Order: sequence, then structure tokens, then C-alpha cells
Amino acid sequence: MTKPFRTFLKAAVIGMATSVSAHAAQLQGQLVLQSEATSTPLTGVFSVPGDHARLRIMPAVVSEARIKVNDRVVFDGTLDPAENEQYILTSKDAVKTGENALSVQVKTGDVAVSVDYPELEFEIPEEGLTATQRKALQQTMQPFIGTDPDKHLFPGVALLVARQGKVLYSAGQGMAQYQLMNSGRLHSLSSPRKVTADTVFDLASVTKVVSTTAAVMHLVSEHRLSLDDTLGDLLPGFSQTDKAGITVQQLLTHRSGLWEWQPLWLHKRQSRGSVFAWLASLPRRYGIAEKRAYSDIGFMLLGKIVEQISKMPLNDYVYSFVYQPLGMNRTRYLPPESWLDNIAATSQGNPYEQHMVSSSTPYPVVENPPFERNFDGYRDYTLTGEANDGNAWYALEGVAGHAGLFSALPDLAIYCQTLLNGGGYGNAMLTGPETLAAFLKTPYDTGQALGFWRYEDGEGRESFGHAGFTGTQLMFRPDDGLIVIMLTNRQHNGLRRDGTYPSVKPAWQAILSVVDSFW
Repeated sequence: MTKPFRTFLKAAVIGMATSVSAHAAQLQGQLVLQSEATSTPLTGVFSVPGDHARLRIMPAVVSEARIKVNDRVVFDGTLDPAENEQYILTSKDAVKTGENALSVQVKTGDVAVSVDYPELEFEIPEEGLTATQRKALQQTMQPFIGTDPDKHLFPGVALLVARQGKVLYSAGQGMAQYQLMNSGRLHSLSSPRKVTADTVFDLASVTKVVSTTAAVMHLVSEHRLSLDDTLGDLLPGFSQTDKAGITVQQLLTHRSGLWEWQPLWLHKRQSRGSVFAWLASLPRRYGIAEKRAYSDIGFMLLGKIVEQISKMPLNDYVYSFVYQPLGMNRTRYLPPESWLDNIAATSQGNPYEQHMVSSSTPYPVVENPPFERNFDGYRDYTLTGEANDGNAWYALEGVAGHAGLFSALPDLAIYCQTLLNGGGYGNAMLTGPETLAAFLKTPYDTGQALGFWRYEDGEGRESFGHAGFTGTQLMFRPDDGLIVIMLTNRQHNGLRRDGTYPSVKPAWQAILSVVDSFW
């Protein structure tokens, strides 16, 4: 799949640094051409996966311009900013799949033209999967769906498959909620809620790539943050600690030497700030860069770095600079009450993490300073719209770099397509292509890119994604523009007899196998 790229050209000085006119700066597409009157057309190349593209034309003053795509005139006339700030053109006749040539000649005035990044096509029944293929996906999921945690993996699932810019399948199966606990007493609902393609799920650790990694990429792309910046320089409270030399890249790749997990809510003293103060005092578990040790704590600190650099709460930053520009309207920390009827329920309180604390497994619990183990804030009701993760909810009040984000299939597909596009979607650029390329490299471990997990199939094709403890998983494959997203509520059935939640990996592997059989 040819990846689009972003280029900004100005007729006066091509290939040299130049100021961007105010009207042109509003255009964030994959290709932006801005020119004042000239006899020589300004040209550039853009790429699309289909047969159409959206051009945005913005004049600074009353102007005359001729615009061509692949030598075909798509606009020739007068542009008046007083009548319409932006002129949006969509041309299916002039555009072809792959690379296209754009030519802009401004006869009078000053005009900026951009080509949007590709956007997903969600309604394409005539080009989607066959009835047999759709049935195969549904049948593949069916054996895993049920209410017995010792026999089934989850009560409900939402699944999306997209390829080369087209959403081919998006549907829900099973139940989003069928039981309710109040004050420790569990009963069945008379009318269980069904999972749909728009059901919102607690993403758990998928938060790491859809929130924190996205925010860090954006800051790096804007040159406000470097992958070589150290924790000691970025967070003053860590400057005189054994963690001062840890780099942003080491945090993103789980090579920081930090602890994997600790029950931070037991060390909280009234504010979120006290949690980070305790983390500053907590000695590393390993040497810096010694080994890959998947660390929630590392991503909590990355979230704090985003807040420190941006001077904004993490949830406000990602909403303003990631989700809102990309049109991800179903993605939010601390979802509002109006969403609750459409959010899949997770666990009945936090029994698993309570066991982690009481048993000191799978990680030893550090008691420095000592704390009381009889924490009285544990929830005794069904979690719906509240982050399941204890550190996200109890310690960091629902907003954390490692967990706490809620989202639905359409928004996650937009995010994956943004990355397949080279860093942008529509008229919004999340990150430059060079920054994105750096984040998809594996500097230390072949299975770990910067934030993203990296996979390689039997044909040598690489894909990227992440999983979440609540039973969520996403991946995108640049080779053929494939996106697969599976969202489940595996915790809603409760713990198995062995005290664990069932793994959703068998369902995920089954879906990937079926999807790859289609092409």
C-alpha cells in the first residue's frame, strides 16, 4: 500500500525554509501548496487508496487560480474569501488509486490548496465482504461467547475489519451487560444490553498507544519533546533519583528499569501529585536498558511528561490535539453519564487487583514506607464507565498514561487509519511521517516498537498494535492497509475457578487467521 506523505511548498522558494501564510497554516493535509501570483504552476504529488480525493482551496484575498489533478482541470475561476472561507472539491474523474499530480497556478492574488489525508469509507456494502465471509467471522466468534468464565472467553464482542481504506465489517455480538452488582450483591438483568458496532469499551492498556503514545508522537513531531530527553530533565522531582537518566525512548519501549506494577493507591496522600512523589522515591527494579520489562509505571510517567510539557491535563491534551481534530467523538477519559447506557460493563469491583495486593503476585508489593493493607475504597459494584484499572481509578482519578481511556470501533479504526496514512486523517495531522517512522522501529526488541507492539506473520509482513487487560486488542498492517480491532468485556463474567480471567488470545488468533484467508 502506497503511504501518503505530507509536503508543504510555497511558490516563491521551493525546497527552502519559508514562513507559512496564516490562511495556509489552517490546512493540515498530506500535501499543501501555497502560492502568490506567478506564471509558473506549483506542483506536488499526493497519494490515495481509492478513486477520489478532497481538495481544500483557501484564498487569502480575492484571487484567480487554475487547479489541475493529473493534468485535468478541476477548478478554474475566481475565489473570494468573503463568500466562502474554504472551497472543498471532490473529484472522482481526475483522481486515480496511488500517486497523483497536483498543479496550482495563481493568476492573481494568494491561494493555498491542500489535499486531505484519506478517510475511511464506512458504508460500502457493494464492496464489502461476501455474505459467506461475514458469516465466517460471526461463526468464528460464536464459540467464545457465553457467560461461564470457565467455558467461555467473554459475554460480548465488537469486531471491525478494514482494508485499504474501506471498513469491510463492523458488528457486535453477545451482551454488553447481563448482570449487576450493588453493594456486593449480584443479580441478573431482566433485559441484558447487547453489544453493537458503536458500543464503548474500557480500553485498559490499549490506552498506552491510543492516548499516551499518540500524545508523545505529536509533541515529538512538533519538536517540543525529544526521544532522547531524560526523566530527570523533564520531571523535576526525578532529577536527583536513580531514574534521572531514563530516556523517553526507554519508557516507550519498556527498557526503563522501572517496576512493572505497584498498588499506587495505597501510597496516595490526598492528591495525584503524591503518587508521582512516591514513584520518584521508589528505586528501580532493574538497571536502565538492562531488559524489556513491560511497565505500567513507565507509561504513567509518560502521561505525566505530556502534562508537564503541554501544561494541560492529559485528558484535555489528547482530546484537543488528537481526538477532536481526527473526529474521534467516541473516545474519552471519564466518559459522561450520557454514555453509560452504551458502555460495556467490566468487572464486579476489583477482585483481581485485591488478590495481587494480598498475595504479592505476580509482582512483589513494595512497602516503603509501610502502608495499611485494609484499604477501604474498593468498589463493590459493577463497573460501567469507570476505569477498571485500580491505579488509573483510585490513584490517578481516572486519567492515566497506562489505562483509563474509553472508545469504540469507529474511532479506533480512524486512529489506525491515521497511522497507515503516515500520520494524518482528513485535514488533521497527528504526526509527521518521519516521527511516525521512528516510532515504528524496534531499537531494542523485535517485538517492541515505541509504544506499539510489533508482530510478524509467516510471510514476513509486520503489523503493529496493542492489547488491553479488559479484553481489547487492535492491530494495523502497513503492507496491505489492514486494520483488525476486537473489543470484549471478558471481565464481566467474573473470575475463573483458578482466580484469573480467561485469555482472549484464542479468539484473536482465530479472527486473524480467518481474515487472512479472505485475501
